[in-house]
Amino acid sequence: MTASVAADLTDVRAAAELITFGLARRARPVEGSDYRALLDRYRTELRFKDVVDTMAEGLGLEVLGTPRAGIVLVPEPGGPFATRMSDLRPMDQDERLVFGLVLVGIAAYAYPNEVDFDDPETKLVDVLRIDEFLRAAIAALPPPDLDGRARAAADVYADLPSFVPTQTGRRARGCTLRAVEEVCGWLVEQGAAREAPTLGPDTYHLTDRFRLLVADSAGNAALEALRTVRAAAQQEEESG
Repeated sequence: MTASVAADLTDVRAAAELITFGLARRARPVEGSDYRALLDRYRTELRFKDVVDTMAEGLGLEVLGTPRAGIVLVPEPGGPFATRMSDLRPMDQDERLVFGLVLVGIAAYAYPNEVDFDDPETKLVDVLRIDEFLRAAIAALPPPDLDGRARAAADVYADLPSFVPTQTGRRARGCTLRAVEEVCGWLVEQGAAREAPTLGPDTYHLTDRFRLLVADSAGNAALEALRTVRAAAQQEEESG
């Protein structure tokens, strides 16, 4: 084996390790870690970047960026790493609709304006405010602004109570606060959010991973409709 071939294989192995870190989602490129060293190579060595990008493409992944939180990979729809509803707990059709709406609602609440996609500062969200935002947005949006699955999800959400207690006083399934709480927990599992217990039990930091994923999906009709409502509400708050 020649030295050049050996060097190429070394790069391939390093690229695979970097992609593995990205897929781990909760891994963080702290100073002095192997993850940080590989991430720095990706940012500064064009040849290594090409190897990583090519390997990711072959695996059905796309590199969206390399913010402070690490390399952000998005799977192709239908690819081996794509998130499927079957990966979640068993849900009926209405629960799936609500889950999707809450996910889009969190994105719209946190990033209502295009400039927000360029802001590396983490956004804070909390369960109660997301629920309040979604209910207000659903009431404000006329039927033509949400059609198909989005309108069906909005109708289901609006008909659900905000809070149904369990015998221990927690949120029971079948209320929207529990649905928002569940989506936030899922985002934490995906490395797209972190719990912020010092700010309250229902407060979460959204990570750069989530910001880049939302930016990549901008243009989705339901997302844009909810972003418009959120942006208008922000303007009213600032002018008032």
